[in-house]
Amino acid sequence: MGERHIATLRQLKRSLHLRCLSTTLALLAVILTGCASPRQGSEVESAACKELEKTFANQEQAFVARVQAIRAQHVSLREYDRQMIAAMTERRTALQSTTLTEMSVTEEIAGCSGKPLEDLRRRAQQEIVNLRAFLNDFNRALKSDPEGLFIDQP
Repeated sequence: MGERHIATLRQLKRSLHLRCLSTTLALLAVILTGCASPRQGSEVESAACKELEKTFANQEQAFVARVQAIRAQHVSLREYDRQMIAAMTERRTALQSTTLTEMSVTEEIAGCSGKPLEDLRRRAQQEIVNLRAFLNDFNRALKSDPEGLFIDQP
């Protein structure tokens, strides 16, 4: 088995242990208080995941709007590339600074856990990979862009 498989197995084991522990604690709370229910926890988690998803989507839309504004300018191809590199670098840095991209996976972020959190993490990590590829393309293009050519010229 490779290191990645071993790490995945450790993570699954830890996840299973923590889920068993949290389920036991939740059941204990229900027994002791009589006022908590699994459905309430699920509804809270679902709302937290929706809020986290909304925040992620809003940040993504802001990035897309910025890129569209750059594209709408009458600028040289080199300046366009520079501005796109700056926008993508900022977006990538912002994504990397979130807990969504941490390699040491926590069980919960802002009350969201499980598959919805896994999906958000996967999207954030895929976006970072895509941005890295785009940055490579723009950096190469910047070196070969002819002077005096504007992005809105044929």
